[in-house]
Amino acid sequence: MSGSSSIIAMKKVVQQLRFEASINRVKVSQAAADLQQFCMQNALQDPLLTGVSSSTNPFRPQKAFILMLQGNVDLNTPPHAKPLYCHGMSLRHIGIMSGR
Repeated sequence: MSGSSSIIAMKKVVQQLRFEASINRVKVSQAAADLQQFCMQNALQDPLLTGVSSSTNPFRPQKAFILMLQGNVDLNTPPHAKPLYCHGMSLRHIGIMSGR
């Protein structure tokens, strides 16, 4: 590192230290009290504390429905007796048209 580049680097360090020294500091006890007060004031709007209604929850599990196939089904044969589970799909998505 040349002399001029080390002087520039040291000036940057001094500038950063002066900036950090000028920051107003708050005691930890005061910051904790302020944080506790903020949490108590906003507790009723916090979905982690109050919960989210299922109608407005975008992450709710999708409802499933069971479609029982009709026709000549031998109930003694397990593969024919199994219902078809569809998660969030319409009948068109699974290849069954309504009216058939």
